[in-house]
Amino acid sequence: MLSKNRVIQKVVAQAPNVVKKGVDLLPSTMTKHSLQFTLNQFFKTDLQQGRLDFLRNQTVKVVVSDIQLEFIVTLNPQQMAPRLQVVMANQDADILFRGNMDDLFLLVTQKVDPDTLFFRRKLMLIGDTELGLELKNYLDTIELRERLPASLYQLSEDIAAEVLLTRSQTTQG
Repeated sequence: MLSKNRVIQKVVAQAPNVVKKGVDLLPSTMTKHSLQFTLNQFFKTDLQQGRLDFLRNQTVKVVVSDIQLEFIVTLNPQQMAPRLQVVMANQDADILFRGNMDDLFLLVTQKVDPDTLFFRRKLMLIGDTELGLELKNYLDTIELRERLPASLYQLSEDIAAEVLLTRSQTTQG
């Protein structure tokens, strides 16, 4: 029988390959709608409170390099309530936000300082410096504990701990 820790180890080891296969196999419209729905649900309160208004008339290209996933996010204020819009296109944007899946996960779970990732060249922000700084500062304010169900929050904590452990073992050995 697999223990919880062993399952998490397997998830961390296999996730990039599995997610990349999913990205490769799924039609881009399905990926787009899934990302758009997830982002709008996750940021629903912030959108309603205007905390993402700095994205108005701006485009952010997100590149998850190890799984070859690229998408552009912009704020669509034309609707009754502002919503994030995802575009699956290989085009320029005001800011390029690039990292691999593990680094972006550690960033979102606040297990690694974004400046550390940036200076180690694990996270790239290219383009509009002011927008990049505003985006980075905004991401620093997100508290997953407040946004996720307790069980999902705990799982994200466990996965982040395993990613960090795996990294430390890789750099030591």
